[in-house]
Amino acid sequence: MPYAVLILAAGQASRMGRCKALLPLTEDAGDHALSRLARLWSGADSRLVVTGFHAEVVEAACAGLGWSCIRNPQPEQGMFSSVRTGLAEVTRVAAASGMDGVFLQPVDVPLVRPLTVACLREAAAESPGAALIPTFAGTEGHPVFLPVGLLPSILTADGEGGLRAVLSRLPLCYVPVADALMLRDMDTPEDYAALRTLAAGTDGLSVAEAEELLRLRGVPERGLRHARAVSRVAGALALALGRARRAAEAAAAVPDVVCCRVAGLLHDVCKGEAEHEAAGERLLRSYGLERLAVIVGAHRDMTPVPPEALTERELVFLADKYCRGGDWVSVARRFADKLERYAGDAAACAAIEGRLERALRMEAALAEALRPLADRGEASHPADVARQALADGAPAAHAGAERHAAGK
Repeated sequence: MPYAVLILAAGQASRMGRCKALLPLTEDAGDHALSRLARLWSGADSRLVVTGFHAEVVEAACAGLGWSCIRNPQPEQGMFSSVRTGLAEVTRVAAASGMDGVFLQPVDVPLVRPLTVACLREAAAESPGAALIPTFAGTEGHPVFLPVGLLPSILTADGEGGLRAVLSRLPLCYVPVADALMLRDMDTPEDYAALRTLAAGTDGLSVAEAEELLRLRGVPERGLRHARAVSRVAGALALALGRARRAAEAAAAVPDVVCCRVAGLLHDVCKGEAEHEAAGERLLRSYGLERLAVIVGAHRDMTPVPPEALTERELVFLADKYCRGGDWVSVARRFADKLERYAGDAAACAAIEGRLERALRMEAALAEALRPLADRGEASHPADVARQALADGAPAAHAGAERHAAGK
């Protein structure tokens, strides 16, 4: 589907007090709102930025990024005047190049994930002729997709009530996505500070977003029960390993608890498909979630590593082995069930026994890594940590971190 992207960057930013397009999102001054969005939309067939207030500095930045600009001559008339200015140019370009539609992207919503773009593009193919608005848990966000057939109606509208009011009178579909960050703008310095804390997490998901993805994928209750159990165990193992490494003053990194919980939730996101581990990896990679993709793709079987090399990937792998449905099971019992099921298939049993041996070696490596906890009177065997996690529920210590990562 050939498409254009129109970034709206003409605002005065009176509440912010600075040009929002060039506000850095990390310590790297070049990693600002405009450059983030330029990377997100690098695959677009036509890339255009509407400027107005702060036009000189924004246009200079666009030239460095290889984006075209068009200036709104009356930006003080509000965002709809910028929409009109940009869509008039898109209409001209579309007539010459045959584009199907345009995404409208406000520059002050810079943390939109690739998964939102992918879902909107898929919906555009399924609902030709309709404007599309992404939603997270029922709340509308950005960007908006407009098919070229609707552009004349928008260009001739009076703009009363803004773009959303205009769209409400046109064919319109809402597209649920598992991306809370596409709701977050930066109108004020407080908004901007919050976005800076979230900017490093766009390559992952929060627990709430992972739950939403499972819902959108139609995962049945049985699958949700197992996913939530693996998530709880993976989070507990990560907390325990982090405590052990800090107690031992180890050089190895402390594992990311939220990453483990999210990967645990998503490890079977494509269950029911052929080679569901690989299918899950492909899905998450297509959404730009590379770190989660690697973990999900490896959760069925992997080569054991020494204690100091254990990462989130190995913790989720073991967490899956400790959960039969939503209940705790030992690693040996989990594989014994499989050996009983395939008792008449020698090749299958040999493969299962190989996986069992590797899982037990991984368990032993984690048990060694957790040994410092024994001196503090804590559970120091991963099986005990896993069993307790399923008895207690999700690690309460990270509830705030989950809300923070979700942008709540």
